[in-house]
Amino acid sequence: MDGLNTRKEITISRKEAGRLPFSQGRIKSCIQKIFKLLKRAPLRRPIAVVFFNDEKIKDLNQKYLKRNTPTDVLVFDYRAHGAELAISIDTAKRNAQIYHTSLKKEVMLYIIHGILHLCGYDDTTQKAKRKMFKKQEEIFKKIAKRFS
Repeated sequence: MDGLNTRKEITISRKEAGRLPFSQGRIKSCIQKIFKLLKRAPLRRPIAVVFFNDEKIKDLNQKYLKRNTPTDVLVFDYRAHGAELAISIDTAKRNAQIYHTSLKKEVMLYIIHGILHLCGYDDTTQKAKRKMFKKQEEIFKKIAKRFS
């Protein structure tokens, strides 16, 4: 299984999101590790991880899912043209306080969650959601030390 060419295939950007809890290099490394743990060949297309504030993610959520509220992560799968994970850093900060955890953990969970969606997992039913969240926690436990 070949890894992603992180220089060309994974991009990280901030759109009105402020400072990130870890470097772009760590985020790219995390994405590669997640695919490896899933025993899935990495996507042969670009992946963009874009960090937004709540106002912007709310606009995206309204536009694409008709939900007029901020959310943690949105996934846009453009098939052959790539994929985008849109992550709210504001929601991550808020949830880190609510759940008494770190901002790093919240962001990492959102990245894992987004990649699981790209690999075919869904959370539309309670059964599917339990399966997805179980896999999400399993992956997080395996990479937590490396990225904390």
